[in-house]
Amino acid sequence: MRDALRRDIAEALVLEMKAADLAALNEQNARLLADLMLEMRAQFDLFRALRANAEALIDGADEALAKLARADMKAASDAISLIVRTLEKIDQLQRQLARDRDLEEERALDNRPVEEAQAALLALVETQAETRARMLLAEWQAGQVPDG
Repeated sequence: MRDALRRDIAEALVLEMKAADLAALNEQNARLLADLMLEMRAQFDLFRALRANAEALIDGADEALAKLARADMKAASDAISLIVRTLEKIDQLQRQLARDRDLEEERALDNRPVEEAQAALLALVETQAETRARMLLAEWQAGQVPDG
């Protein structure tokens, strides 16, 4: 029985360690996503300025420069579209991390009372077993319980 209890405790500790690792990983991912948001914002500003400069050159008299400006404007617009889709995905991932964090906290709270009840029950069983063993030993020593 004690081996099973030790095994259960060891498994619980491993699960708690994995949960702690998962929490740290989630925190790292959240920081990474926040950094990506800042980087994407800087890229967005850069391409928006490039597009504005290209628009100004399109109206100019130089046809070759206007052609390059149209190509720059299209590339900037495509890049902005990609950045917007990336930001939407980052936002979705941040929301999922927040939901996962909330679910993990709820699960940890839900599991705590069960673990406490199990520990209390095991302590009660052990106390009762020791009490019963002492009573049987006392009866045997008093000669009230026959051998065998």
